[in-house]
Amino acid sequence: KDLYLSGGVYLGGTGAANKLDDYEEGTWTPSLTFGGNSSGMVYDTRSGFYTKVGNIVHATMYISLSNKGTSTGDASIGGLPFTSASGNNLSAGSISFNLVSFADFPMIVVVNGVTVISLRELQNDGTFDFLNNANFANSSNMIYTVSYTAA
Repeated sequence: KDLYLSGGVYLGGTGAANKLDDYEEGTWTPSLTFGGNSSGMVYDTRSGFYTKVGNIVHATMYISLSNKGTSTGDASIGGLPFTSASGNNLSAGSISFNLVSFADFPMIVVVNGVTVISLRELQNDGTFDFLNNANFANSSNMIYTVSYTAA
């Protein structure tokens, strides 16, 4: 019926790289901040789910605001379920915004060595800028999904 292994299982070979010894699913609570703060911010809904296999984390989140508050500065999402790897941490994700303004192409970047996603905009000239409080409305909502390497 159920199989429990205390040390892990080898898939496709017996080398160390073939050993699966970490699998986890769970929930987390994402937090939107502007300049690292969230004064007066009120959420309608916020939720997050994750699956971790080895050191790869796949996280999804939904945030719906009823008031963006009075904080100013660059926008970020905090509270990822695991600290990201430092160095060459590659992350990929997708975004769905409603009532968030931007001119070119929105992007999310998992910041190295912390539990934070930076919200940015890739501009037509190839440079990027940070989204900030001015890009958001009191009733903004967002869906994100991201995969990243955990520390």
